[in-house]
Amino acid sequence: MHHEASIERARRFIAALHTLEDGDERAAEGIAALFADDARLTNAALQLHGHEQRGAAGIQEFWVNYRRALGRARSEFHHIMSDGSAAGLFWTTSGTYPDGAPLQYDGVSLLEFDDQGRIVRFQGYYDTRQLTREAGTGA
Repeated sequence: MHHEASIERARRFIAALHTLEDGDERAAEGIAALFADDARLTNAALQLHGHEQRGAAGIQEFWVNYRRALGRARSEFHHIMSDGSAAGLFWTTSGTYPDGAPLQYDGVSLLEFDDQGRIVRFQGYYDTRQLTREAGTGA
């Protein structure tokens, strides 16, 4: 897989995430469609509890919970790095929780792709101490 292809796949993910952040939780289905059927997803908050999401239904549930937990939030992507079969996304998410409290946190997401360009592994790295609620866990 070429470097440019994984950058384009990362940009598709970013566009789908922005649709979710700007709209409603039904857009989670669009993000889940970018993942392979047997994909694995985890982030810092899920790892605290020893969890990961697997498969289309679990991944869609994660993004629905993300939208509910963060309310009005927007992720700005500073850099995208790629080695061909994976992409690293460096970002800052800021906005307000549903109750109006401010939020801001920084992190990196690793996306690994299969030969068809679907995401087979998503790993989100960030400091959970930056959040008062655990994004995407339903907490």
